[in-house]
Amino acid sequence: MVTANDPGRIGSATVPGSLRDPAMAQVWEVVAQRLERSGTDNRGRVRLPELPVRAQVVLRSLLDREPGVFVDLAALEAGLVRLGVGADLADALAVLGVPVSPAPAARRAARQHAASARDAARIEVASPHWPEPWAPEWINEVIRAGILRDLDPDQAVSLVRSVRAVLDRLAVPGGAVADADAADQNQRLLSRVELAASVLGDAHALDTGTRLEAAATRALRRLMPDVDIDGRATWERAGAHLDLISGPVLTWALPISAGSGLAPVARAATAAGVPLHLSQLALRRHPVEVPRGTIILVAENPRVVEAAVQRGTALAVVASNGNPSHAGQLLFAQLLACGARLRYHGDFDTAGLGICARMMALGLSPWRMSASDYREAVRDAASANVTLPRDGGTVPSTPWDPELRTAFEQHRLAIHEERLLALLLEP
Repeated sequence: MVTANDPGRIGSATVPGSLRDPAMAQVWEVVAQRLERSGTDNRGRVRLPELPVRAQVVLRSLLDREPGVFVDLAALEAGLVRLGVGADLADALAVLGVPVSPAPAARRAARQHAASARDAARIEVASPHWPEPWAPEWINEVIRAGILRDLDPDQAVSLVRSVRAVLDRLAVPGGAVADADAADQNQRLLSRVELAASVLGDAHALDTGTRLEAAATRALRRLMPDVDIDGRATWERAGAHLDLISGPVLTWALPISAGSGLAPVARAATAAGVPLHLSQLALRRHPVEVPRGTIILVAENPRVVEAAVQRGTALAVVASNGNPSHAGQLLFAQLLACGARLRYHGDFDTAGLGICARMMALGLSPWRMSASDYREAVRDAASANVTLPRDGGTVPSTPWDPELRTAFEQHRLAIHEERLLALLLEP
């Protein structure tokens, strides 16, 4: 029998000892699991495990009826509350040492919260403000990318509306920026931070890595499905540049023709014995030309330019500083357009070979980057008793000389440009 005259104490609650009988533990565990799955307010019935006689006697007394295969949770709760074990079923289970874990309920709430945010975003995109046929798939892509994660419905709708405001402000294919010539487009381009400040009130709202930037970039790519370009170029083609000043390209002794406003600057820098940084802004306002056939060495590392300056070499040298910045890519395009011969050299390592392949795709010609050049550099290091670093990375393809990939996989020794300065800068 369950009575209040055989008490034990857990906390401040008086608990009949029969309810703490080990035979009852599986009953409380089954009930707790049900509440965890369905919520602490859920009642209904739960199937009981096979119980020993002692547990059946306790349940019969608690429920005031013969227990069957199922137990009514409301009746069980009423019995426990009547004995003063707890204020409700979940409270009683906690007193009995089998608390209902809040984690499943929290997960359910989070799932419902996330579903509400997704639904709200989809409803907003279905409004007349989004006439584009690709809009439903765009928001699904945004959802799949996790951009709405942890947002509530109001925040999700706000993000969608912010993207709409950005799209409405920007020029798109067929608009003024897309159809303008290069000079006119340069005047019309809008800084992305200026765009963010004027449209969204926060200059950093569209910074790279923000939710809004990620969602807006995906929308812009759908506006321009015919163009396979990176995120920065996507924004520029839509009429907003990220930054025209930072990430300049380092140059030395470029023989810029007089028609460019940068010609006197370049001549003065060379005469002064200092390298010249050229920004996108400078190159957009004053595109450069050099005499057709001019040989220009493009190196991966700035040290090559520094060494050229220190040696006073007349060879024009440009440093990509790893993967080229947009200023570097713009300079290469201008130099190639006027007939310059751009010879590229980089590090003999897995990263450097990958950069060389990308430079080749931009129109530059790999120079002294063959398998025989690599093997010779390895031999020279060995004869000088120099221990070269090993490179265990994945070796990319080397389309300018497929044998180089094989040679590098064989040796796995990195040769950095700084070891080859004399060879690169020889007259």
